[in-house]
This record gives sequence, structure tokens and C-alpha cells, in this order.
Amino acid sequence: MPEEITMPKLSDTMEEGTVLKWLKKEGDYVQQGEALFEVETDKAVMEVESFVSGVLSNILVQEGEKVPVGIPIAIIGGELEKVVPQEEPLIKQAEKPKEIKKAPQLKVVPPKKERKVISTPEGVNASPAARSYAQQRGIDLTQVEGTGESGMITLKDVRDFREKKTEKEDSLPLTQRELLPSEKITDLSKMRKAIAATVSYSKQHIPHFYVTYEIDMTKVTNQLEELREKKEGKEKITINDIIIRSVAGTLKNYPYLNALYPEQGLILKKEVNIGIVMGLPEGLIIPVLKNCDSLNLEEISQGVRNLREKAESGKFSSTDFADGTFSISNLGMLGVTDFAAIIYPPQTAILAVSAIKETPAIKDGSVVSTKLMKVTLSVDHRVVDGITAAHFLRDVKKFLETEDLEVIEKPCCIVEDD
Repeated sequence: MPEEITMPKLSDTMEEGTVLKWLKKEGDYVQQGEALFEVETDKAVMEVESFVSGVLSNILVQEGEKVPVGIPIAIIGGELEKVVPQEEPLIKQAEKPKEIKKAPQLKVVPPKKERKVISTPEGVNASPAARSYAQQRGIDLTQVEGTGESGMITLKDVRDFREKKTEKEDSLPLTQRELLPSEKITDLSKMRKAIAATVSYSKQHIPHFYVTYEIDMTKVTNQLEELREKKEGKEKITINDIIIRSVAGTLKNYPYLNALYPEQGLILKKEVNIGIVMGLPEGLIIPVLKNCDSLNLEEISQGVRNLREKAESGKFSSTDFADGTFSISNLGMLGVTDFAAIIYPPQTAILAVSAIKETPAIKDGSVVSTKLMKVTLSVDHRVVDGITAAHFLRDVKKFLETEDLEVIEKPCCIVEDD
């Protein structure tokens, strides 16, 4: 049976994507897991893999076209002789496959404000795609001017109407004074708008509280230096990799800090998938290192390097931003001594890591030099209380201050098959 390929939701803030390049052409056989097309989102350029095997019988959206999430863009599995000609309008192509089985979209998205549902009058001349898009976003089609054949409202008409309406609603009032020659008014980039929407939602709807601990990293830094000297290739392992490893191991004992809290209710996750906050010139991204609880230190280090290389090249796979359960933001390498991060919904916590500072301390009646690092845990108070957050940081601190690096190098737990 033919399978409908829709524009996937590749991040929690993504509402639409641009098809940059088709990696297969009509008539090609596509293997499940094989890269099918490249898409540009509000975060990066990503390759999207096919979730089924079969013949790519219809390409419904051409390169360069922008499409909302959930809209059909291709069909796999149709018979070649039934391929719809490309010059046929998009809406007619979308109406052709009556037996298409909708692919499940198992993406956890952050809760949104309730939209007013508007029933489309039957007399309005609008394409099915335009009606669906308008229905999902609460747009009154009687207010939209159609540019299609016989005045039909197309998907592009509704999308353009929404963009103009959003720009009008989001525009800031100009100041009363005239602009100076050195001043100019500019708009936020697509990525910055997405970041603004996410952090605004998080601070408005998630009751944050913060717990800070100081951790003595003297033992870790000394052992890391020794490890780099003894074992070839270990120089690539960083303090950040060790922190990820210690957090992943500790989270196994704190399931509510590794949980998601979307609209439908609290979801306790068995796997530990840690989002690594990375800064780009355009803004922040949070790619996800999957199954950290089953990785050893070298595998974590290699995984982080792979994500960073993708960030530098601007090309991610369709799964790199999905399914994060906890996040870490590390500004220590920039010398930041203390900060708190904003929770990335629908996650319930994020750990902010600051710089390691050489600090004098009293030990056994003598003044000694220690290397202290501050970490601050931001927590959703709806899910977790302060006592749990404090216990979690206490255990992370104990792990980093007392465990030998040989132990940290191993996976934090043995994963048994169900």
C-alpha cells in the first residue's frame, strides 16, 4: 500500500520546512533508512531518511518550496504507471491517493496555548490542504483572498495570510523619536524567532526553581591529565564528556528529572538522552546524544564530537534533535563563573555548568589549592521538589569527587534486553 511522506517535525519549535534538495527522483527505489531529501528548518539543514522501503512514485513538493509540518510532500510505494504528472497542480496530486495510510508522527511537542477552532464555511472555495492548515491554526478562511483557479484559496494563500497577520501582531511599536543616522530597525532571524518563542513559553508556563552546588574537580582534572599521558588518543576526552557521563549515571536513579511533561501528561523515560546546548553565530541549538546511560566515556566523547561537527557544517539528520530527556549547558570554557539556564520544554530540568576556578580551601587544618566548579540545576517545580533536586546534585558531586576515572570510563549501567 502506498505510504504518504509528510514534512516531519524535526524540532519542538518547527512549524514548516523548505525542501532544499531531493536525493532521489521519481521512479527510484528507496530503502528504509536511506536519505530521501534535505530540508531547511528554523535550526539547521538536515537530511531526512525514509521510514519505509519502496518506489518513490510521486514527488508532490518541488525543491525550494516551503511546506508546513504534516503536509504531504511525496508518496512511496505507488505503481509507476500511476505516477501523477508533475505539471498537475499540487492540490490535485494530494487528492489522488485515496488509500494512503498516514504515517504516525511520534514526536513529543511542547504544550501550546489552545487555539480557537474555526469551522470553515462550506461555501468557501478552498483546497483541502488549505482547509486543513487553516483548521489547525484557527484561521478564518473567509478573511483570506484566493489566488488559485476561479479564486480558489490555496495553501500558499493561507500561509501568506498567516505570516502577514503574525508579522503585524508581533511588530513592536516604533519609538516616538526619529532614528539617528547610526541606528536602524531590523527583524529577528528565523532561528532567533524560534528561540524567542521557546524561551518565552518556558519562562511563562514552567515554574522554574534553581539549586546550585560547588564541586571539587581537583581529582578529575588530575586524573584526566594522567590519562592523556598514558593512553594514546585520550587527549580528545574533555571535562564536559566526564560531566555528561556522571549526569547520565545519576539520572538513572532520578526518573522524574529525566521525564517529559507535555500536554498529555507526565512521561517517564527509560532511556537517558542528553541534549547538548551548542552555540552558533545564528543562535543556540540542542542536538541530542542518545542512550548516554549505555555509553562509556570514549563513546560519549566521540558522540559529542560528531554532533559538534554536524553543527559546524550545518547538516543534521532528522533524529539529531529528537527525544531529548535532559539538557546540559556548559559555559565553563568561556570563563563564566555562575549562571542558570532556561528549561527546554517538554523536559523537566537542565544543568548549567560553569568554569573550573582554582580556589584556596581549608583541609585538615591547612590551606590547600582546589579546583572548584559551580553547577546550577533548573527544575520544573510541577514535577520535582527542591529536596529531590538537591539529592541529585549531591550524587553528581559525590560521583565526580570520589570515583576513579577508570570507573567513569565504563558505561554507567548494563542495559539488559527486554
